[in-house]
Amino acid sequence: MKIALIENFGSDFYGARLRYALFLQNLGHEVIAIVPNDGYADKIKEAGITTIALDIDIRQRSLGAMLSFGFQLGKIFKREKFDIIHLYRMQPNIIGTPFAYWYGKKVKIVNHITGLGVAFTKDSSKFNLIKSIIKSLYNINNSIFRAQLIFQNEEDKKELGNHSSFQVIKGSAVNEDRFNTTIQPSAKLLEQLKKEYHLTEGKTLIFVSRLLKQKGLSYLIEAINQINQSESQKINLLIAGWIDPNNPDSFTETEIKHYGGQEGVIFLGKRNDINDIIALADIAVLPTYYREGTPRFLLEAMAMGKPILTTDMPGCNHLVKDNKNGVLVQPQSTEEILKGLQYLLKADLEKMGYESNKLYLEEFSEDVVYNQILNLYKK
Repeated sequence: MKIALIENFGSDFYGARLRYALFLQNLGHEVIAIVPNDGYADKIKEAGITTIALDIDIRQRSLGAMLSFGFQLGKIFKREKFDIIHLYRMQPNIIGTPFAYWYGKKVKIVNHITGLGVAFTKDSSKFNLIKSIIKSLYNINNSIFRAQLIFQNEEDKKELGNHSSFQVIKGSAVNEDRFNTTIQPSAKLLEQLKKEYHLTEGKTLIFVSRLLKQKGLSYLIEAINQINQSESQKINLLIAGWIDPNNPDSFTETEIKHYGGQEGVIFLGKRNDINDIIALADIAVLPTYYREGTPRFLLEAMAMGKPILTTDMPGCNHLVKDNKNGVLVQPQSTEEILKGLQYLLKADLEKMGYESNKLYLEEFSEDVVYNQILNLYKK
């Protein structure tokens, strides 16, 4: 089969889709990555995947940018004659699908929905309208343009209509060469963090995400403050995150500096050594109230055998089973996070980490996810 894989950003493809592309290629399929020209196209090529870079930022909200993106895709679809056109995330799904249908003729179109985002967590007339438009466009893609929709959790599938043609495939797996239980904590990195950030000897939590308010960071930091003010043993919170200036929900530099002044709260910025940072941590935390698909960071932590604390939200609640590998808390609640952390700090973290890794391998691993997608292509 000749397969196109299309992503919002080259960085997202490189971090989240490259292993899947190589998996397909190793099976004998012809794979072409289609990404914006944002500096990662050459890296994808160097990894062995044929890459087409588009000179357009598809997150621009102008009609001109969207049409330009669509027509560039259309030319590629007409020329390359793909068997499968697999689009990831909202902009490629919504804009690219009609062009795939018009220019691809008998091509199989896949819309991979990796989360529903802000509009599906906010209740206002504006966001309710946006939500209705998104639902309508996806259903048009499915009913008129014959796109197969893949969701990462059951709640998102139900939100968009729960049609029999919709498929749930849990997450996108992680790079299991980098994220696994054999990765040992780096003594050098630990010493660096102690020296540079005054890391204490207490338990260490890790939070990895864009610094959006809906990721629940303010509630988490307040819970950390309460523990550090009342408990004899202090805990650390390592935050590997970055400000997204294009997102109105993002924290500002001023807000981050304020939070960074709290005891035990350490902002590391955007890191390329997330596996080494996770290896140092005792617990992975993501108290999000954003409509996640299935958070990659939590899967990475589970693959490395870490207990997790997250919220009872779509995309997150299927990552914790019977409190064996972590705890679920209600979103937007410092008190709930505090109770969850206090429970974990007294638990057998090694045993819970074992259960995390076991659950990852059984339901979310590369072997499971990649073959489920491939089977969908063949239907």
